[in-house]
Amino acid sequence: MSASRSVVLRGYSLVEMLAVMLVFVVLAAVAVPLYLNTRKTSAARVCKYNVRTLVAAECNYATRFSLFCGDTNASTWEASYTAATTAGVAPAGGLIGAPEGLTTVPVCPLGGKHYSVIIDADATRTTCTITCPDFTTHKADTGTAGVSDWKVTLTLGQADTSNP
Repeated sequence: MSASRSVVLRGYSLVEMLAVMLVFVVLAAVAVPLYLNTRKTSAARVCKYNVRTLVAAECNYATRFSLFCGDTNASTWEASYTAATTAGVAPAGGLIGAPEGLTTVPVCPLGGKHYSVIIDADATRTTCTITCPDFTTHKADTGTAGVSDWKVTLTLGQADTSNP
């Protein structure tokens, strides 16, 4: 006498598959906005530290030469801050390669735009304002009210309070 056994192959039911897919959709709905928010916040943070780097370079230059670098009509770091200089020699319009510590011209991570640098229009060049081109976007992304992290004005003869 031979007994026959039937083998039943059982797969996942439609309800089980839908439940698994629902779990994945919920996880994606939670993770994607968090990921995008993290990217925006980190871009704002990088930009803030780029501005601080530029402020430090300008302060170092102003300490050495009693004026801020650049021309009075300069609008970006790219335009008047890239000339290489030698140590101990007054830079002719550039901080790259100078003892100020810059090796590259920093740009805003959002759009790759250069920071605006406005030197006062008179011949003394004693006031310098450094501004991120996307500071309004950074304010919105981080939820901050002020622009002091992305727009800094320096004046010779005063203490630097831009980096608390």
